[in-house]
Amino acid sequence: MTAFQAELKSSPLVFIVDDDQTTVRVIEGLLARNGFRTSTAGDVAGALTGIVRKRPDLVLLDVNLADGSGFDVCRSIQANASTSSTPILFISADDDTGTKVRGFEAGGVDYITKPIAGAELIARVRTHLRLKAAHERLSELQAERVQRLASAQQTLMPRPEDFPEARFQVHLRQICAAGGDFYDVISAGEQIVDYLVADASGHDLAASYWTAALKALASEYATPVNNPLEIVRSINSALCRFLPSGAFFTLIYARLNRRTGRFSIVNAGHPPAIVTRADGMDPLVVRQQGDVVGAFRDAIFGAVELTLNAGDRIFFCSDGVIECGGSAEEGTLRLAAVCHSGRALPLDEVVLAAIEEMTAGISARDDTLLLVVER
Repeated sequence: MTAFQAELKSSPLVFIVDDDQTTVRVIEGLLARNGFRTSTAGDVAGALTGIVRKRPDLVLLDVNLADGSGFDVCRSIQANASTSSTPILFISADDDTGTKVRGFEAGGVDYITKPIAGAELIARVRTHLRLKAAHERLSELQAERVQRLASAQQTLMPRPEDFPEARFQVHLRQICAAGGDFYDVISAGEQIVDYLVADASGHDLAASYWTAALKALASEYATPVNNPLEIVRSINSALCRFLPSGAFFTLIYARLNRRTGRFSIVNAGHPPAIVTRADGMDPLVVRQQGDVVGAFRDAIFGAVELTLNAGDRIFFCSDGVIECGGSAEEGTLRLAAVCHSGRALPLDEVVLAAIEEMTAGISARDDTLLLVVER
C-alpha cells in the first residue's frame, strides 16, 4: 500500500443517501476536494445495507427518498448497536420548522437545507466529526479509568494462591468491571483466619470506592483481641461517620480457628451462609437476622458459632447469585443443593459448577460473588 493509499484509507468516510444524483455528485465533489472519502446509496434498502456494512464516520441523509422516509432510516441506524453512534445530518429542500424538529426527534444531529452551500456543508461535517472523535476519546478515557479502578480493587482482594493456608476459592464477576461486591481474607492470629464477604449498596462505580474503606477498617480491627461481633460493630461505628446518606454494606464476617474447627459467623443483612458436610449430611443454611452496616449507629447483628470437621465447607454468596431467576429463598435452597451435590469436587471446581448452575441462561443484572472455605 502506498503512503497516499494509506492516507486515503484513514480519512473519514461520509455516506451520502439521496435519490437525486445531481445532489449526490455535487456533495461527493465537495467532500473529495476536502479530503473525505465517500460512499453513496439512492434508496432506503441501499442505505441500510451500506451503512451497516461500511460503518461510515458520518451520514448525510435526505429526508424524502423515493421508496421511504429518511426519518425511518435514521431510526433504524440508531437502533442498530453497531451504527448507533454514527452522526446523521439530514439534508432537505424542506425548510419547515416542524420537519426539522422531526429530524432531531428521529436522532439526527443536524439539518442542512438545499440548495447546499459548500462551505457550510464542510464546516458542519467537520464539526460533527470532531464532536464524534471527542466523544469516542471520552469513552476511551472512561473505559481506561474503569479498568484502572477495577485493577486497583482487585489488588485489595487476595487470591487463593497467595493465601493457601486459608483454603478458599472464589468467583467474582462485576457488571461494571469495578463494583460493590467485595471479599477479604485476613490472618487474625496463629491458625486463625477471618473471611469477609460484602455487598455495597448500588451497582455503580461509586460503590467500589467504599470497598477500600471497608478493607482498611477490617484490617485494623481483625486481631485476636476482637471477636467477629466486636469487629463488625466497630466497622459499623466507623462507617456511620463518613458514608453518605443511602450508602451502606451488607456483609458476613466469619472467623475460623483452623486448629479447633470453631467457626464464628456475624451477619449484617447479607444472604445466609451455607454449610456442607464432608460426611454427606444435609446442607445447613445458617439463617441469621441482622441490620446492614454503615446506616444505623445502634444496629444489631446476628452472631452464631459452629464447629466444622475436616473437609466441611462453608459457602458465602452475594444476592446476585441467589436472585437469578427467582426469589432469594428459592435461590438459597437451590444453591445449597448445588453445593451439596458437588461436595466431593475440588474447591475451584465446585465454585465454578455452582456459578454455572445458578446463572445458566440468565443475563447478569447484578454483581455475583461466591466464596467457599474448607476446614
